[in-house]
Amino acid sequence: MLSKSHELYETISHKTASAPYSLHYTEVPHDAEPALYLHWHNEMEFLLLLEGELLFHVEDKSYTLHSGDGIFIPPGVLHYANNNGAAPISFRAFVLSPDFIFSSFDTYAYHTYILPIMHNNLSYALVLHSSVDWQERMLHCLQQIFSQETTSELYIRGISLLIWNELYQHHISKIGSEPTLHTLADQLSGAVSYLQANYDKPLSLSGLAALVHLSEAQFCRSFKHLTGMTPFRYLIRYRILQSCTKLYRTDKKITDIALSCGFNNISYYNRTFLQIMNMTPSEYRRSRTR
Repeated sequence: MLSKSHELYETISHKTASAPYSLHYTEVPHDAEPALYLHWHNEMEFLLLLEGELLFHVEDKSYTLHSGDGIFIPPGVLHYANNNGAAPISFRAFVLSPDFIFSSFDTYAYHTYILPIMHNNLSYALVLHSSVDWQERMLHCLQQIFSQETTSELYIRGISLLIWNELYQHHISKIGSEPTLHTLADQLSGAVSYLQANYDKPLSLSGLAALVHLSEAQFCRSFKHLTGMTPFRYLIRYRILQSCTKLYRTDKKITDIALSCGFNNISYYNRTFLQIMNMTPSEYRRSRTR
């Protein structure tokens, strides 16, 4: 992930069409801010800090990372980091699709081990410390992945399963152990998938509720319990995040991007973008291109 604006060096990426993962190495000068730009992606990420100290922000939560610490970043959340000291920063990142652990076609395994982190996922962010036994085992596995000069998909998949076993047994299952969350995730998955696929179109609460055979009131209560947001808030946030991708991957006018993401009022889009991203669309685009 090369960022011209922050003078990041020696970024190495390994990715294949069949393996939805990538490995990165990044160095950041001591005076570069932010050390990691504000962004999001549908993949989940494990980051290992090699040098320096970071103040890592995941949505509205902040974590201090020291050299040797790691962090798990769930899919679909905004994150960035600031240098929390005077030394240069270097880190490695392992970015992977949830399907790399268990395919969604493997219904039982996917619903049991992966689905919990796909909704209301901010609560699953976790700093990894070597002083905690099971977290140290995860860090060791990450180091094994990063140390491979020749990337083997089979090897990385095997090590990833070891990492996920530790994360699930000691963290995910403790948070998502409530049986109703699994039931709700299964029940509402059709509506959530439809919303994500059709975010740029007019959507109605009644239409989404009908997809999963619930009344509007039942749908709203269930949706908020699962995701932590109302359906409307989830939709607006998803539209803003999709517009972020278009802002830095295309040269389209901001008005056209807003319209393509389902916003019919540019003033409302600008206000909402500022509320969610803490910067204007123009500022976000400049931060990624200058």
